[in-house]
This record gives sequence, structure tokens and C-alpha cells, in this order.
Amino acid sequence: MIGWFVGVALAEELAVEVREKGDAGGPIASATVDLACGDGSRSATTDAEGRATLSFGTPPCTLSVTAPGFHATERTLDAPGEVVVWVRPGHGEMEIVVEGLKSTADPTRYSVDAEQAEETPGTLDDAVRLVQSLPGVTVQREYSPSSGDLSVRGSSPGDSRYFLDGIEIPYLYHYNQYASVFPATQIDTLELFPSTFSARYGDAVGAVIDARSRIDVPDGLHGSGSVNFVMASAEAKAPVGRGWWLGVSGRRSYQDLAGESTAQYTLWPIFGDWVVRAEHGSPTRGTGVFAFGASDRYERAAGELDLLDPLEATTTPYLDYAQHFEGLGVRRQWGGELGGRVSAGLVRHVRRADLSGIGDERLESDALVSRGDLGWYPTAAADRWARGLDLGWELNSRRVGYVIDDAGPDGLRVAEEAPGLGRGVSIDDELWRLQGGLYGTGHAQLGPVRVMPGLRVDGDSTIAEAQVEPRLAARWKLADQTMIKAGAGRYAQRPDSEHLFAGTGNPDLPTTTSWQVSGGWEQTVSGRLELGLEAYRKWLFDPLVFPIDDAAYAVPTGDAWGVEAITRYRIREIVFLWGWLAVQQSTVEEPDGTIVPSDGDQRVSGGVVVSVDQGGWNLGARYRYASGLPFTQLDGSLYDAGNDVWVPTPGPTNGARLPPYHKVDLRAAHTWSFRGWSLTFTTEVWIVPKASAQLYPTWNFDYTEQGWVSGPTFLPLLSLRAKF
Repeated sequence: MIGWFVGVALAEELAVEVREKGDAGGPIASATVDLACGDGSRSATTDAEGRATLSFGTPPCTLSVTAPGFHATERTLDAPGEVVVWVRPGHGEMEIVVEGLKSTADPTRYSVDAEQAEETPGTLDDAVRLVQSLPGVTVQREYSPSSGDLSVRGSSPGDSRYFLDGIEIPYLYHYNQYASVFPATQIDTLELFPSTFSARYGDAVGAVIDARSRIDVPDGLHGSGSVNFVMASAEAKAPVGRGWWLGVSGRRSYQDLAGESTAQYTLWPIFGDWVVRAEHGSPTRGTGVFAFGASDRYERAAGELDLLDPLEATTTPYLDYAQHFEGLGVRRQWGGELGGRVSAGLVRHVRRADLSGIGDERLESDALVSRGDLGWYPTAAADRWARGLDLGWELNSRRVGYVIDDAGPDGLRVAEEAPGLGRGVSIDDELWRLQGGLYGTGHAQLGPVRVMPGLRVDGDSTIAEAQVEPRLAARWKLADQTMIKAGAGRYAQRPDSEHLFAGTGNPDLPTTTSWQVSGGWEQTVSGRLELGLEAYRKWLFDPLVFPIDDAAYAVPTGDAWGVEAITRYRIREIVFLWGWLAVQQSTVEEPDGTIVPSDGDQRVSGGVVVSVDQGGWNLGARYRYASGLPFTQLDGSLYDAGNDVWVPTPGPTNGARLPPYHKVDLRAAHTWSFRGWSLTFTTEVWIVPKASAQLYPTWNFDYTEQGWVSGPTFLPLLSLRAKF
């Protein structure tokens, strides 16, 4: 677990762990630890895990920690024991960062930090958008209805879960993925677990994203404000006394205020998010109380007006769509022999869609959640045979209300945003649901091999059976710069509540289960360049399929496999470079035995990112390529004379594919520093070749002619940020 020392110091010894503050919280090797006491001084150097042990002298003692590329840190101590020292990155020395070769119960884990999020072209200073540049994550077309979907290693978007400080949130991206619902300035660590993750997480057969808030105690009032062509943001934090500090952050789009609208979009998309936090203590020991929220709304024509004749354009219905969520939470973290983090919260989510009064749907969810992640390490740090145990729980109590007023065949036109309208039924019902899970993971060091067996047990009130999910991870350190890793486990996920209602769904939907394995190799060359290769396989049983015109149903099996290669090179605050290539295939078996591509079946994806800082300038470039995702074609229609409408006929499931996708992002930014504040001007250019600009298919009135909705091929963006 991040943020506290593994092991108990022996009597009269001081056990020190040195970790980086404000980043991924990783250990710092080769740091110099000096302890000056009344009877003399002693010194030590931290090992690869950032640890060192010194004998404790006559108090009081002064502990000093120095490391290349970090600010020196001092602390006064009165007694022996254990201590975690968090050091901030410096600005005057070269620091080479090696992200691989870390021991963790999760075989694959990708971390995103503030520098990468702010300086990667195409991310708009948003850490979560950067997730879509990681291996195994499906590249979605920006500006399209599916651009906010997160499909990882062939999974469906609904197979993944998203956490903020231990509390699950309903959705991850604002409209068309312009920005995530996490204010980037508030995020300290954001981690992606693509598959074979440890027993800490459950109720997911896809991936997990876990974000943790930044806990940097301010010494005074600090803040920032920024504006670009689409949205404006501001944030501030300040101490309020008795060890507490208060932070606020907010963002909102403003194009609707400028009066921008079109015949296609009569209400231009409006979106925003906010966070209010009160914090006490440090990242390793403290308390946080926080409230957060996000909202999205727009109104658009149900059909593509450019494909309709003048009469059809005047009669097409319009979709008024909105969703929002709000949450209130509390978090407590502590260190020691038994340390960890406990959080609890209340989250409300509302999604509504009105199709010009023809029909509408409204989904409401209220969830009370609790989560605990604890670590118990009773053995001495020098004992290499028994290292400790991770323990935890998760408990969710949820009420979901679902109301649908059938819109008829026109509902199919907006099934992407309003799936209930696409199913052609009316309901007014609610579902009460209780979900919970318990887990444990052991840690044992057997010579050069670290073995981490785990077990998770999940229960759900919607089905009378418990899910027992064994997990296992291992890392074998062949040499100082070479690591072999492997993981395997069973995973289970119950359907979302909206799919369990009678009529619009099916209360008897089974639990999707999956056996997953992965294995990989990590290599560091000359202590700088990282190379990695990983292969994975997923076997799914009873995976869900979501047709556009009917309720979700389970198919017998699913299968996904892939190979991912990645390379990274980084010198903090000077340059970072990474490239990746992923090859994969994901399929499901239809009830009639037909094997069809799954929604996340993207055969090839890859890209490269480079960013350089020099003399106040930041210059960067990113290129991404991906083969086209599958979709279900509409093959003509039947005329319903009674209702005077054309009823579309869906073709083979995922029988067609979008064209391949290419995108180039360029960035140039300059920062001017003044006394007590700074100003950064950024310009970005997004380039999509015309052949890759198709966002999604659309059809004419009788579904005999298909066209494409295309996005911009050249988009310049400007932004300005001031910090104080």
C-alpha cells in the first residue's frame, strides 16, 4: 500500500522510508539519510525500495534526507521507530525516472502524474484523458458519442469501475470526452489496472481506474485560473487553522453563454465539475472531508440534418439530454504496523432524456458506499520470508429508480445516449440493492521471487450466490534491471441495475465471470530506458451484449487476448518519451453459436509521445493510430402503415467497422515567472486526416442510405493559465 512503511523497526532502531511527494508516491533509491543525535551522527543510503535503517542515539535527533533532483528535507525526532519521509522534486538537478520494476500485487499498473498530464499534447491538462494513450486502452474517436467510453483489453465500457478517494463515481468523462469529471489540479495519483488486478478490487471483469486527491499542505493562499476556447477553470487552497486546510476547484464550459448553437445542436453542450475539500494531516496520516459533482447537458436533432430533405428536417425530433452526479465523502488514512485508508460517502446520479415530448426516460440512483483498505505487516523488515497481509472490504447500498415513456421507432435514433428509449418499452419501477465484498492478499519474499496470493468474496442481493475469486501475482527479479511478472485470477461482475428491471431489462441476467492470466517482462537499459512486453488472455462466461433495439442479454462465452509492447524514457522536468503498440482480438459467442467481434475489438493500436522542456518552453507531439471499432449496421427497414413510420432492421451484430483512425497532436507552451506568480500560454493543434474524420454512421428516413457524421480535421486550441 502506498504511503506507509512496510515492517516494524527493532528496538532502538530508526526505520526510514523515503518516497516522492506529489507524484505516484514511488520509493526513492540511493537517497542519503543522515541522523544527528546528542551522541553523534550516523548515515545510510536507501535501497531500491527507498528504505534504510539507522541506530537511534540520544534524543533529540535531527533526520536529514537528500536525493538528487529533490529538495532536502529535515525532521526532528524524539524516539526510535518508523518514519516515512516525503520529498518534493527539485528543479535544478537532472533526475532520471524509472517507473517499472516495482513490486505490487497488481501485475500491470500504469500511473499518470501531473507533469505527464499537463505536457502531453491532446490532453488539455487532463490526467484522465491521458489514460487513452496507455497500452491496451481502446482509442476512441474524439467528438463522437462513444469518445468517452473506456474499453480496456477488449472489455466493454461497462465492465470497468472508476474511483475517487475510494468512492465509486458513475461516469468518467464529460460530453464527447472533452474533459474528465476529475479536476486535474486536485488529482495526485491516477492509476490504471487493465486486467489481472489484485483482490483489492471486485465487481469488474474489465479495468479499474483509481484516482487519489492531492494532499499538499499549503503554507498560505495559493491558486490558479485558466481559460481556453471551450471552458474556464479556477482553484484555490489555504490553511484555515488547527492543522486544517481548505481547497476548492471548479470548471465549466462557456460556449453556450457566447450564444453558439446550430440547427443540429439547438442547445450547445454544457458541462462542468467541482470539488470542495477540507484536509487535515499528511498523505500518510490524516483526515479528509470532501464534496464533488459533475454535470452535462445538450439538445440535438435525432437525425443528421444534412442527410434529410427539407420536409424531413422540419419534422425530425430533438433529444434534450442531461446527466449529473453529486457526492459527499470522508476519508481517513494512517500508518503504522496496521495502517491503511477507510472512506465512506453518498453519491447521487441522475440521467434524463426527452425526445421532443414523444417519449422520455429518467434514471435516478442514490448510493451509500464504504471502503476500507488495510495493511498488516507484523514481521521485521529484515525478514524476507513473511512480509505481511493486505485486508479490506467494500459495501454499497443503492436505490435505483427507472422511468421510461416509450418513444416508438424514433427512440432508435438516440439509443446511444438514451438506451431505454431504444428498447421500445415503458416502465416505472425501482430497485433496492446491497453489494459487498471482503478480500485478503498475502505477501511473501522467497529469495528473488515475490509471491502475492489473494482471495476475494463478493455478494449481491440481486442473486442468491456468493462469488469466490482467487487471485495470484508473482514477480521474479532476475537482475537489478530485469523483472519477470505474472498474474492470474477469477473475476466476477453483476449487471448494472438498469439492466435488471422487468420489461426494459431482465431480472434473471446471470453474473459475468472471467478467468484471466497475464505475463510480462520489464527491462531497464543503462538505468534510463525502459522496455516492456506483456501478453494476456481472458476467458469470459455469460458476458452481456447490448443491442440497440432490445434489452441486454447474456451470451455463452467471450474471449480476449493481446500482446502489448511499451518503451519509456524520462528525465524529470527535461524530457519524457514513450511509445506503445498493442495487438488484440476480442470476441463473443452469440446464442446460435456464431462468433462475432465484441464492442471493444480493436485489432491494432499504438502511438508515440515526446515532450521537451527548455528555457521556459515546453514542446511536444503525439501520434496515435488505431484500427476501426465494430458497429451494427442497419440493413433497410419495414414500413409500419398503421403508425406511418419506417422501422429499421438491424444487420449482423458488429458486422461493420469504422475506418482506421489517425490523429496528430502538437503543443507549444511558454511560462513567464514573476514575483509570486506565473503565467503560461499554450497553443495546441489537433490534426485528423479526412479519411479518419468519420465519427459515427447515420441513416436517411427509411434507412436505405447510410452516411457519416464527420468531425473537424484541423482544430487549433489556445489556453492561458495563471498560478499564484
